[in-house]
Amino acid sequence: MRTATPLLLALSALLPSTLAKDFTGFGQLRTLHIGSDHSDLGCVTSAGKWTTDESQCGVFSAEQLANGQFQLFAPQEAGGCGIEVATFKCGREVKGGVFGTFGTAGPIPGREVLRYAQYGVLATNAPDSPPSPKDAPLDMHFYSGSEKGKWVWLGWKPFYEHQEA
Repeated sequence: MRTATPLLLALSALLPSTLAKDFTGFGQLRTLHIGSDHSDLGCVTSAGKWTTDESQCGVFSAEQLANGQFQLFAPQEAGGCGIEVATFKCGREVKGGVFGTFGTAGPIPGREVLRYAQYGVLATNAPDSPPSPKDAPLDMHFYSGSEKGKWVWLGWKPFYEHQEA
């Protein structure tokens, strides 16, 4: 996978890349169903896992890069967010990834969703997802076609200056 990273980054430059307006400052990563209603199915913990327990939602910061892409950081984990073996993760030991969005004309009209190169739909290996609020958070990986349960895009819910993170 290490040798593929430069190729993925080069290919991502070919995708439509507008400056991500949703992924700026501090906010939450929300799991948005790929179905036509794009319902909010929970959030991402500071370790990069899917939960429906709102008390476990992580706080993330997005740092814009010069090329219209950005990096995500999880301050509670004192580390960055990235992709390890197709799995979304955050933490001190995680090599930070470079992310972008599909723009507001992308899969959810009017809303930016996270992408890594050309990939964006995430799923779990659980027999059914999303997890219930009493279940442990689930690892998320790029959808491969065999997963059961619901698949999601990651959207941004910003924290505004008048809100505490």
